[in-house]
Amino acid sequence: MEHQKVFTPNNKRLLMRTIFRFLLFLFLPLTLISCTDQQESGQSCAVMLDKEKYATVSDNTNCTNYERGSAYLGRAGVSFGNFLKEGATDNLTKTLGIEKLSPDDPNSAPTDYTTGNRGYITKALCLIGANTFTSSSSRCPGASARSGTSGEIEISLFANIADLIYLSYGVLDNDSNGTLSSSEISDFTKLQTEGISVDGMGTGLAAYNNNFEVVIGTSNFIANSTMTKCDAYDGNYTDNPSSNTSCAVRALALGESITEIRPIFKLDNMTDITAGGSLNKLVSMVSELTMISTALDSDFDALEISSENSIRKQLTSGLNKLDNGAKDNNPTANQACLGVILFDVMFLLVKNAADNATTTSEMKSENLISTDDLINAVDSSLSLLPAGASDIIQALPMNSARIVYASSSGYTDSFEKAESSLYEAMKNTRSLGIEDSYTGDGKVTFRELICIPEN
Repeated sequence: MEHQKVFTPNNKRLLMRTIFRFLLFLFLPLTLISCTDQQESGQSCAVMLDKEKYATVSDNTNCTNYERGSAYLGRAGVSFGNFLKEGATDNLTKTLGIEKLSPDDPNSAPTDYTTGNRGYITKALCLIGANTFTSSSSRCPGASARSGTSGEIEISLFANIADLIYLSYGVLDNDSNGTLSSSEISDFTKLQTEGISVDGMGTGLAAYNNNFEVVIGTSNFIANSTMTKCDAYDGNYTDNPSSNTSCAVRALALGESITEIRPIFKLDNMTDITAGGSLNKLVSMVSELTMISTALDSDFDALEISSENSIRKQLTSGLNKLDNGAKDNNPTANQACLGVILFDVMFLLVKNAADNATTTSEMKSENLISTDDLINAVDSSLSLLPAGASDIIQALPMNSARIVYASSSGYTDSFEKAESSLYEAMKNTRSLGIEDSYTGDGKVTFRELICIPEN
């Protein structure tokens, strides 16, 4: 019999609400300074900067990276003179010449690094940006680490601020009037949620032929419900035991004891809560915000700007709301927020899913879910043991359960070989992130994203 985890309409509304209220943490008050070189210097690059000949300097590889980075920011509108204009700070979209990012493909907007003046900001960051960009980002392939001089770090800091502004307005400011209205934020969240259904957040889980995985020392076996048939695992947990050798005899022959038994469950279907991956834009937006904020934070450190600095404190507050470890704001309880508890119905099932590249040896540690999570977070109606299980079996350790997936020809250990709708649901859910969340680790996962209102 298949079981389904069902949530009430109130829980459904709560999950959808918590996912998308993260946008409220933006924005930072900014104090901009001149991006031109103020040194008394006879060098032509510095002179050209003072004359606002930004294109001449940025395209001259004989100029220093500091000078070229300054020039790129000048071309992006991030200059002292530009911000002296009347009304400049009242309409950042107009002042910085911000255009809609990826207007023909809105889903890729957060990672559009070239449209309009953001292309100049990208070039500046790839010259003098933090290691987040120059060493580990696809945004700057082949870039070299900056020299670390204070001048480069200062330009990097303002490039990060400009990028944060450009990303936010380029994605959200639909009418490009320099104001992020509540309706525009609402339109963005509506776009992300349209068509998404979490009704039931259903999973079709049931015992797979009442089989068990039996661990004896370092060896793994597949057994029937009474453990009177016990065959060595040979690469497929979907096999049914056929020998007449019991697990007790296997343990005696190995000179080992049975250390754990794992019930095997089949997953027949799963709701695709991403509606075909439409949440990816939201996740991408948060990842970009986190990358920029993390780089800006490292620049503050490099410049020895105290954590008590007002701008930095606001940045840290915003970042902490994102990088929250998927916990609520109660330090005593230290428990997952309610949004994550609901989402984990899906997350926990896909987190350790084996794929086509998983080896026979690796498979032993894949497709496992803790029995506590299975019963308490996924489906409380499941029974870990068949009716009438012996006292001996009931006394054996049972810390994990194993999942196998419905395929077009039976069942499989690889989610990539699952039947098409189940595969798509698992693939899209895994695209939201399969990593555990840790507070302050510099990464923002989907699980942390939906905890923002509770932190």
